[in-house]
Amino acid sequence: MRIAIIGLPQSGKTTIFNALTGAHKETGVHGTGHVGTNVAVVRVPDERMEFLRQMYNPKKFTLATVEFIDVGDIFAEKSAGKPEVATAMGLLRESDAIIEVVRVFKDDSVPHPKGSIDPQRDLREIYSELLITDLGIVEKRVDRLKKSITKPAKTQQQDKEELEMLLKCKDALEKEHGIGSVHLTDVQKKTVKSFCFLTQKPRIVVLNIGEDQLGDKTIEKGISDAAGVISMCGKLEMELEGLEEQERGEFLKDMGIDELSASKLIRLSYEILHLCSFFTVGEDEVRAWTISEGDNAPTAAGKVHTDMARGFIRAEVVHFDDLKQLGSMKDLKAHGKLRLEGKDYIVKDGDIINFRFSV
Repeated sequence: MRIAIIGLPQSGKTTIFNALTGAHKETGVHGTGHVGTNVAVVRVPDERMEFLRQMYNPKKFTLATVEFIDVGDIFAEKSAGKPEVATAMGLLRESDAIIEVVRVFKDDSVPHPKGSIDPQRDLREIYSELLITDLGIVEKRVDRLKKSITKPAKTQQQDKEELEMLLKCKDALEKEHGIGSVHLTDVQKKTVKSFCFLTQKPRIVVLNIGEDQLGDKTIEKGISDAAGVISMCGKLEMELEGLEEQERGEFLKDMGIDELSASKLIRLSYEILHLCSFFTVGEDEVRAWTISEGDNAPTAAGKVHTDMARGFIRAEVVHFDDLKQLGSMKDLKAHGKLRLEGKDYIVKDGDIINFRFSV
């Protein structure tokens, strides 16, 4: 899973990146036309995995991961024409989802480029840039298709169908509607997916608040044009990330905070992308695997090893909740909680699976 982080200058985008990843990238360089990107892989926190580690005491313990990309000032005027923009834009288009960091905190020492704090205005500007970027891609492709369909070729009919589809997309974008709002057939959806349009990706809005705004439930009201919204004090959480775990826990307890917003944001990323986790367990390794909701057993097996999918026979399945309640695999078997599932079985979040296969 790859998630790109974007935001307007002075929004605290890199601060949020540091808070999420534990990185120590320089902040305050954006807004200057800096187009460099920061990339980090983060382990996905999962209390269930901690339970399994204590139960099996494995030689190897592997959490699921998510990759965060802090994308530079790709939309800034000072960035225009820089070769790094194409690289950064490519990473953004290849991402599975987009986090839009919007400034809500007040800091006189870091003035907002627009002169005032207005999250709704900033969100409109970000979305406008995404629309313009997608429209540019559509217009280029439409021009090429219009030229190609005038010449006899084996792909002429296919080009006509693609042109018809893209003209629908163009019309939507010109009306300031994202590609995701366009009604498409299943075949057209597959074609559109190859373009990696930005307005088709799930979007999470992170409201970067100040410490004085912690606990204010009114801040998120009115932010409804994204798949998810979360408030987060980037500066505070970046500082907390640098503390030892025990010291961090004591600090959170004193502030009345249950957990860091970074953990909530990772879970929200899973939700909007319709992802879930299954586990493989044993003395050698306890590991979490990420799949899409609705994936069947052979697809899950393929995540572990392609041979398992190719030679799939059946899956031995128990659920984490049952294991936690009954305490051992032996007791699970005694209570009939261990199941043998075939190729049509849809894997559930929290399933613990042992794949049987033959190649």
